[in-house]
Amino acid sequence: MNYFLAIDLGTQSIRAAIVDQNGLVSSVSQIQQDVNSPFPGWAQQKPQVWWDLTKRAILEVIQKSKVNINSIKGVSTCGQMHGPVGVNKDGEITTDWTQIWCDKRCENICELIKKEYNESELAIITGNPITTGWAGAKVRWIKENQPEIYDKTRWFLVPKDFINYQLTGVAATDPSEASGTYLYDFNTDAYNGYMAKILDIDINKFAPISNSHDVIGNVKEEISKKIGIPVDIPVIAGGGDFIVSLLGLGLVGEGTAVDMTGTSTLFVVHKDKPIVHPLVQNLKHVIEGWIPFTILDTGGLSMKWCKDFLSSIGKEEISYEQMINMARNTPIGCEGLMFYPYMLGERRQENTMARGCFFGLTLNHKAGHLARSVMEGVSLALSKDVQNFRNLGVEIKQVYCVGGATRNKLLYQIKGDVTQLPQILTDEPEASLRGCGLLAAFGLGLIEDITEVASIKNPNNVIINPNKAVAKQYQKLLVEFKRMYEHLTGYWS
Repeated sequence: MNYFLAIDLGTQSIRAAIVDQNGLVSSVSQIQQDVNSPFPGWAQQKPQVWWDLTKRAILEVIQKSKVNINSIKGVSTCGQMHGPVGVNKDGEITTDWTQIWCDKRCENICELIKKEYNESELAIITGNPITTGWAGAKVRWIKENQPEIYDKTRWFLVPKDFINYQLTGVAATDPSEASGTYLYDFNTDAYNGYMAKILDIDINKFAPISNSHDVIGNVKEEISKKIGIPVDIPVIAGGGDFIVSLLGLGLVGEGTAVDMTGTSTLFVVHKDKPIVHPLVQNLKHVIEGWIPFTILDTGGLSMKWCKDFLSSIGKEEISYEQMINMARNTPIGCEGLMFYPYMLGERRQENTMARGCFFGLTLNHKAGHLARSVMEGVSLALSKDVQNFRNLGVEIKQVYCVGGATRNKLLYQIKGDVTQLPQILTDEPEASLRGCGLLAAFGLGLIEDITEVASIKNPNNVIINPNKAVAKQYQKLLVEFKRMYEHLTGYWS
């Protein structure tokens, strides 16, 4: 059996794993990290910390694994998307703090582009609306606000490409990440010089594009010795974490959607081409096709915030189980309390700087009402996006669910009731790492049909079906949620 070292550079943790050529994850090491937010709308992390923690995670997983290291045939990495790490011509980091995917400090740049250009015409090139998430807009912010950093930067590399660069010394990216720069032309599958002029940034500072399964280089000898892996083994281009997770989950065809709730909530489908619409974003899949998606930046983080908030008012920390029980014992609709779940803003252009809020508080509301309203608010926001996909002609029969939030069965019962769709909770806990392994195996010619191997379904998946009676109640609440949503859209500027 051949094995691969898989790396997943997430927002809240960094993981390394040993994965075999069939996508079976045998050993995992995980190290937690935090997000720094010095100002409203800012979210940043240190690339040097990413690299230090990655090396540590690799050393730990090599030590705990029983696999002979000589059977490790390659390295494949995925990571949180869009955050531009600057490195100079000598490979030194120029962006000590890097804007991550949910950072919104470049909103004024997005607004300026929308004023100066017809966004619909630009979408015909990029397949996307202009948002603060795209790496190109973040680089434009660096150019305007940190010109000395911009000038000395040779490459702007997203997180997983930065790790690959540290491993190989080669600057490279893949289509899943390139399509998230707002420089990518979905008609030609290449960077577009006209978009670079619109963003007023140097297109040559962005890494060349390889297929996600391509070998981009080999691990440098000095790095191999430090992290305990074979010398000179190939490194695969890899992809954005949530796109690679979709491969690991087997989303390789139409008709099924995926709900990925970790820090954020991503709701995604698979299509041959982008869905060009102001409320839909599109990224290239790591295999054939495109991934149209919507995102709630704090879909999972809202739950953590609620737990931390409830813990902060007592002497003992509240567990997730206690919070869920509070919510379970609270009536549907929380007696008129609704949660507006945009605590880090929204990617919709009119609502980028939004904040979260509780709407309809009365003297009768207790902690359990807040806990349930957070779960309902996240679910109602998701249902609004599902309706939009349906209006655009996307057929959705079921939803595969993955991420740390799947441990909260109540949340997914609410999601099923609100969306009126079966929720399939996969017990594939390491979809991103599995996807990394499959990309490596395919890229090195060890499997012939990546879609066939990826689409093998797990018989242990848990299916949560919607409660039809409850669904009717939630349809009424969805009307009220949308009314609240429309009133608050654009309130924060």
